[in-house]
Amino acid sequence: MPEPTPLELLQVREQLLAEFAAHLPPGQTGSAEQRETDFLSRSLAAFAIRHLAGCTTEEAAAAVVDGSGDAGIDAVFHSPNTDTLWVVQSKFMRSGRGEPDLGSVAKFKTGVEHLLSQEFDAFAGNAGWNAVIPALQALFRRGPLQVRGVLVYSGVNVVSEDRRRMFDAVKRRFPVRDYVDFVCCSLTTVHDWVTGADQRPGVAEAEIVVLDAGWMQEPYETVYGRVAVADMVNLYREHGSRMVAANIRGYKGNTVVNQRIVDTFREEPHHFFYLNNGLTAYCDDLQVIPADIGNPRRKTVRVRGFSIVNGAQTLGSVAKAAAEAEDGGYVFLKIVSLARCVDDADFARRITQSTNFQNQIAPRDFVALDDQQARIASHLQLEGVGYHYKDDADQTTEDAANFTVQEAVLALASLEWDGTSEQDLCAKATGDPAALYSTEAVYAPPHASRYQRLFRPDRSARTVWRAVQTRRAVVRQMKAEGRAAAAGPRKTFFENARAVVLAVIFVRLRPEQAEQLSLTADQLTAIVDETIRSAEALWSACEDLGLVSRDVAEGVEAYVTPRHFRTVFSDPADCRRLREATLARLARV
Repeated sequence: MPEPTPLELLQVREQLLAEFAAHLPPGQTGSAEQRETDFLSRSLAAFAIRHLAGCTTEEAAAAVVDGSGDAGIDAVFHSPNTDTLWVVQSKFMRSGRGEPDLGSVAKFKTGVEHLLSQEFDAFAGNAGWNAVIPALQALFRRGPLQVRGVLVYSGVNVVSEDRRRMFDAVKRRFPVRDYVDFVCCSLTTVHDWVTGADQRPGVAEAEIVVLDAGWMQEPYETVYGRVAVADMVNLYREHGSRMVAANIRGYKGNTVVNQRIVDTFREEPHHFFYLNNGLTAYCDDLQVIPADIGNPRRKTVRVRGFSIVNGAQTLGSVAKAAAEAEDGGYVFLKIVSLARCVDDADFARRITQSTNFQNQIAPRDFVALDDQQARIASHLQLEGVGYHYKDDADQTTEDAANFTVQEAVLALASLEWDGTSEQDLCAKATGDPAALYSTEAVYAPPHASRYQRLFRPDRSARTVWRAVQTRRAVVRQMKAEGRAAAAGPRKTFFENARAVVLAVIFVRLRPEQAEQLSLTADQLTAIVDETIRSAEALWSACEDLGLVSRDVAEGVEAYVTPRHFRTVFSDPADCRRLREATLARLARV
């Protein structure tokens, strides 16, 4: 079976067509596919300019100079805000794999050298370049300028060392500090631009007044103290869930604990500071305004990238109650700046985990901190499919356009099976599903925990969603078969054999592997038919292995089992034996 086109590439293609079809001409030569590829390559250059330089779509399209005599440069744009000259080579690769060829990169390198040396005759044969050369000459005459070369392409492979050495040679030739640098943007980066995954959660900028403030400046700058509940509520109402998006859980609504927070604030707003654990936040950077630096009672703090990472329930609850208690109330707030962290993403994750251990947090809640979960959700959101991996007040019904991390975990437990260590994932799906969220090392690296095996970095969002759809079809059919069975071992078989039957279907049909995001009607029919066949083959395998037998008592035939089927299908060794026996039996049919 040929490898399907990456979902990321399909979504990038749709973005480029939607944004630039009205601004850039189609390709002029070759087949229809080649003409579209030429258009998409130029659009990719413009998309990189639009994202990196922060200009409009129209400005980005006007920056494209791709064509004969372009010297390997497809777009050039000067950003006046940062005084940066962006120079782009782009390659749209229809397979979604690979990297730009060495010859194209060498041509790009030479073109950049011509530009930095102001050898504009190298571009004289290109109409687009001729239109911008006078402005570029003026820029170079004027003085200090930053030049950034961008190699952007729609393949998942990283740029090889031989290409990077070319860029390093350019930097050595023009050694002025911060004058020239290069960035390589693969399909992964470009797709992040489409989904917004390159943007951190949180509030871009805010000003917060902290009373009776403490101020630590080493090793990580931190300000803490009392803040007016009204100030935090107003900030929350303005920015909503984005303000708590970095939290393990969003606001969960009217739970028992949250109702107690509401009651406390309504009844004793002036004592709320003493009766509540408060809020913890991190930010990319913080500054105490000069007027408050020497003020021991008050610190007005300007923050960038501000995120509440512990206290979403407090914040959501007081926002609900604040309209009835506008007369006061304070809450404790601690703000940690990540500016001095060597690995700010890792430290931010540690802050979130550590400050949430005081609450009733299950291992499943910590998946909300995994970038893999956010990646899957953002990829599917573009296709109108909602993936819900974080607990909040807006939990959505599992339906044709929505699914949860619980469904994904159970589906992937049957998909992830290499015949050695992973057979226990299928058993855990039946006997101990909570163990599937564990990050404790139980296997050999690189994916040492059960959770890491399920959500490997190379597992696509499309594979996850198709696996979930497959599991739903299997579970529906197994439930129907169970309802039709008489009470006793046969019924408990259909209740507990679902994970193994699903594992067999993944092996035989490979329904998770296809280019379409959703299962077709024919595929669903095939899955239902295979579920019936596989379940009966598995039942026969249970008989062969002595896990179920027929008994006649007083003229009545009945099934008996030495062990309950839940025990059988919760045992990794039994799951492995039964899966292999079932596949062997089906292969003989």
